Amino acid sequence: MLKNNKLCVFPLGSWLESLINVISFGWGKSLAGWIAWTFFRNPDCGCEQRKQYLDNLTGCKNFGQIKL
Repeated sequence: MLKNNKLCVFPLGSWLESLINVISFGWGKSLAGWIAWTFFRNPDCGCEQRKQYLDNLTGCKNFGQIKL
């Protein structure tokens, strides 16, 4: 029988986090937190949950951050 093993081909959440950090010059999480608090009165930007969800979606559990 075949097992349902997902192969970590592309860590989408970690890649997206790195791209946001490059575009925002390292201020991505701080900027997202400021927007979440200022406009939505939410103390959490949801960055980690989104990263973990996207990594799990592509089969990459506990992948970590991509080093540039």
